[in-house]
Amino acid sequence: MLKEVQEVKVGGRTRRVHVRPFAWNLHAPTHMEWTPDGRLLVVERTTGKVKDVTKGGDMEEAKPFAWGLQGPSSMCPLPDGRFLITEFWGGRIRDITQGGDARKSDVLAEGLQAPYSLVYDERRQKLSVTVSEGRRSRADVLIDLQTGQTEPLVKDIPLFPPPGFEDVSSPPDDPKRKRGIAVFAGCNDWKKVNRVPELPYGSLLTVAEYLLGVPDAGGPFTFGELLEHHCLASGLNFTGGMIDDPLNPEITYITQPLRGSVIAVNVRDQGDYRHQPPVVSGLPMVSWVV
Repeated sequence: MLKEVQEVKVGGRTRRVHVRPFAWNLHAPTHMEWTPDGRLLVVERTTGKVKDVTKGGDMEEAKPFAWGLQGPSSMCPLPDGRFLITEFWGGRIRDITQGGDARKSDVLAEGLQAPYSLVYDERRQKLSVTVSEGRRSRADVLIDLQTGQTEPLVKDIPLFPPPGFEDVSSPPDDPKRKRGIAVFAGCNDWKKVNRVPELPYGSLLTVAEYLLGVPDAGGPFTFGELLEHHCLASGLNFTGGMIDDPLNPEITYITQPLRGSVIAVNVRDQGDYRHQPPVVSGLPMVSWVV
């Protein structure tokens, strides 16, 4: 279910006034994104569909925008108008700009191990995606949009199995699941583009309780290096997706799935947020915000 949060200024303070269901009867929704033409799309991991929820309402019988995907996960618009999506189970990145049967759509990259979070790094002018390095760690790799070549950006990102997402981590018919070797979804390592010009980071990365900056030059980096030298916030509990405040890119809203809340983080203050109250709470397993 998607929920809409409305806020209003009262006496100089911002106060929550209303939270209501916006779209419902979605199956394992894990990511949503605005398209360049103004549509709000949501992935359904277990059905292999992408739903258009721009108008909200009951999505059970709604015609999907795209279908035939293998574990659709993260979506990403490109500056040229294309709209991409990762297939966590299929190991691919597809172009679903036109919608329809995704099996007929162009493949931008394939042979990736459990690709998940996807952004376009504007400073490097390359696609950035997290992939599996094995059962215990993930990596962030760059993909050249012209040649398709990949290069490592961040290595040894620890993998924390996200409670509540185990059943959607691998296909139901995957023999590895029956043997207890499921590859967990990377719900604890979301990325976003850095929108603060003065910060020397092309993208920001959440891992477990940390918000990290990924430098816009150099690399590859290890998770340990980023944690030691480029940690922008800590004490965030188990993190999920994030998005900038539309009026102030220094403020990033980050979901906290296990707490059912959304917290506001200032990317400049390098603070500890263990005792910072959330801006929204009471949202069971909230995974993404737009």
